[in-house]
Amino acid sequence: MQSERVVIITDLHGCYEECRSLLEKLDFDSTRDRLINLGDTIDRGPKIYEVFGFLRNLKGEMGDRCVLVRGNHEQMMLDATKDSPNKRNYKELWYMNSGEKTVYAFINHKHKIAEFRDWYEQMPYYYEDDRFVCAHACMKDEDPEKNTVETLIWGRDTDYTGKLLLTGHTPYKVPLYFCGSDSVGEITEGMWGRLPGKGMIALDTGCVFGNRLTGMVIEGDRFKVESVESTVISNRLRR
Repeated sequence: MQSERVVIITDLHGCYEECRSLLEKLDFDSTRDRLINLGDTIDRGPKIYEVFGFLRNLKGEMGDRCVLVRGNHEQMMLDATKDSPNKRNYKELWYMNSGEKTVYAFINHKHKIAEFRDWYEQMPYYYEDDRFVCAHACMKDEDPEKNTVETLIWGRDTDYTGKLLLTGHTPYKVPLYFCGSDSVGEITEGMWGRLPGKGMIALDTGCVFGNRLTGMVIEGDRFKVESVESTVISNRLRR
């Protein structure tokens, strides 16, 4: 529904405290808002299991109003924990991308992440309403069905000019708006603006790499972004 307030977050990577702080800053209300996470809830960060528990409870409470889009890290985990002739290769790829940290986060809470494969499998590759499309990484065609899974969860193209696309995946220092290969602009925090009809808004600001966790609120045809500071010490970030 267009009147519904939408709150969008992304690339939590186990940054539980920052997630809670950001949702509070965004005045998130689980009884009325729609929450969309753009993927990558696991791996790398300090409180992976806590993020899982928090989102799982919200999904149970909110039902369809809580949309958890699948990222490349969820996909790597799903590939690594399924029975497959390539299981060893999938596991190596996942562990190269911090999968081992997720494994031990669940073990430390007396679980195996494979116990929750069905829950992660339910995560869609994209979400769309009449104003925008959400995907973890990028799209090449504005019809999400015409994009490959690899593009949706791994792509880094920024020359998209179709129906407004909201993404995470590639960390920048600040949230950015792209509309074609020669158009890029920073989005100022805390200021309401008119929601673009086309182009791409990149919301991953590298919380797990020591920068900030950024979220977005959409109300009707207007939006704003807010962020909170990371508690993680690192410096791997893209401009």
